[in-house]
Amino acid sequence: MKLTFISDTHSLHAQLPPLGSGDVLVHCGDFTGRGNLVDTMDFAGFIAAQDFTHKIVIAGNHDRCFEDERRLEAEACLHDHGIIYLNDSGVVLEGLKFWGSPIQPAFFDWAFNRERGADIRRHWALIPAGTEVLITHGPPWERLDRCTHGARVGC
Repeated sequence: MKLTFISDTHSLHAQLPPLGSGDVLVHCGDFTGRGNLVDTMDFAGFIAAQDFTHKIVIAGNHDRCFEDERRLEAEACLHDHGIIYLNDSGVVLEGLKFWGSPIQPAFFDWAFNRERGADIRRHWALIPAGTEVLITHGPPWERLDRCTHGARVGC
């Protein structure tokens, strides 16, 4: 199975080099620049046009419309384009178990931020045993997660 992962396109997806083709295209969040529905609709059209059998998306901290009162409309936009949206949820594709979560440790005042400790552990506890592909917007703890000011911000 050929999997392709992209992230942090911030409404600049049209500037990406060709993504090729494959079985599953995964966008790991921050596909909008301003977190609005117009950007989401444009992104959904772009992803739908890609030559992949399945397309999976999670939101990132910039994709605010997926966490506020526009959430249902934003999710429907992806669904209407045949895109699988995961939010503390999973899907099995061709026998492979995917789980996606936009939740990340608190970092400034962004969408999907949760405080470390019990608040964030509640989300991680939802990840089923047997998950084969875990999709998050942030890196794992202590794996390329150090910011320029030295703090570790991984999940």
